[in-house]
Amino acid sequence: MIRSGTVDDGTRIMKSFACYVFMVLSSIVACAPIIYADDLLSMSGRLDLRSVHALQDDSVPEHPSLDGRIKVSAEGTSWRFHSWIEGGWDGSVKGPDHEHGRIMNFADLYQRSTPYLEFKELCLSYSTQALDLRAGIQRFAWGRIDEYPSNDLLNPWDYTRFPRKPLEDRKIGVPSLSASINNGDWTVETVWVPVFVPYRLPLPDERWSGTSIAATMAQIPNAEITVQEPDLPDRTFKNSTIGMRMKYLGTMEWSFNLFHGYDPKPVFKTTSLAIVPIGSSIVIDPGYVPDFHRMATAGFDASFVTGGWSLRAEASYAFHRYVNIRHELWGYPTNPGPGVYPLDPAEEIHDSIDYGIGADYRLFEDGHLTVQGQQTMTLGNVDDLYERKIESILWANLKTTFMNQKIETNMSAAFNPEHNDRMIKINGWYVVSDAWKAGATWIAFTGPEQSFFGRYARNDRIEAEVRYFW
Repeated sequence: MIRSGTVDDGTRIMKSFACYVFMVLSSIVACAPIIYADDLLSMSGRLDLRSVHALQDDSVPEHPSLDGRIKVSAEGTSWRFHSWIEGGWDGSVKGPDHEHGRIMNFADLYQRSTPYLEFKELCLSYSTQALDLRAGIQRFAWGRIDEYPSNDLLNPWDYTRFPRKPLEDRKIGVPSLSASINNGDWTVETVWVPVFVPYRLPLPDERWSGTSIAATMAQIPNAEITVQEPDLPDRTFKNSTIGMRMKYLGTMEWSFNLFHGYDPKPVFKTTSLAIVPIGSSIVIDPGYVPDFHRMATAGFDASFVTGGWSLRAEASYAFHRYVNIRHELWGYPTNPGPGVYPLDPAEEIHDSIDYGIGADYRLFEDGHLTVQGQQTMTLGNVDDLYERKIESILWANLKTTFMNQKIETNMSAAFNPEHNDRMIKINGWYVVSDAWKAGATWIAFTGPEQSFFGRYARNDRIEAEVRYFW
């Protein structure tokens, strides 16, 4: 079963932020007449109603979802308050977990909460011509590559609907302090995240868990998978994260980035496979839990415009990054029966180099093309890894509008040539008015079960969506 030993820490943090929210919102309400008089308060929002039809009979079903977001900003001469709150009903969650609250916390990986509420951003900032200070729940956008950037490491990702979510929505806001110093074309930014915040994972019986060992075991009749909450790093300053960026704004914009903290990419350590018959059910502990390790990276990114092209590039070097070996080397027995089976170690340590380039080009008045290629080079002996010495992702996106922007279309394709796995996504929208739009999306995945996209091969789907803005 999912342990809740870290819930108290998360609850305490969320209570502190709830008090902060209450005080800030109370101040805004108290000052509302003044704020509205000077048009200093802005508010916007969005509602999404989505229904999903799975194209494979053996895929995990998903119920309709209703997601909403509200953004509120209040600005003064030097001070600014900003909030981005999301909530709703997540149809990909099998059922609510009564051990956790409805507010997404900073302490649990598995949060099957629906309805849910999440503070994506909630911060207070003070700005002058040369200085910008921010405190609160923040999200950052470092690097230049879309979808899978290598320098954008300060925010862990929410994998519960990955890769359906765009990059912006995958990021989890983190309690942090940031400071930027501006001097002409130069900016130096420092970010400190004082407490560790883990990524979020779906449970094995949920749609976006992909093809994993636990998800495969969940297909056994009457099987109940008991995924364990891992022991998280201590919430001390010793385990905090820091990032630094030096940016130059000129004809060519470029940045130099440093990061030291916990790797936001999921990696697992093995324990013991346990199979226990209880009544008519078979309770299975798959024998692995998420593991967390600190690493350091140094990276560079740049962008510039030439003619009709906008070009972007970034690269990073990661020191002592933990990765998992192939699933078949984890030590699972060939024909397991009831009992406990210790597993073999499943982690290796490697340095790696990530690099990529991207380009944007306007094909015609209402047609925009984005292409991108990136690679990861893993250093050392990779014979035990599923990943090759060099892994590539090629990605292209074409966005167009027709009929005086009444019809919007977006076509994306991603391809990993080393394992011949791919993703295709096509959607179209009809814009009813400034407030309403309706559309449909088709998503398909192919490839081997351990590949980047192939793990979701059972998740082909058609979505119908209605979206309301205010």
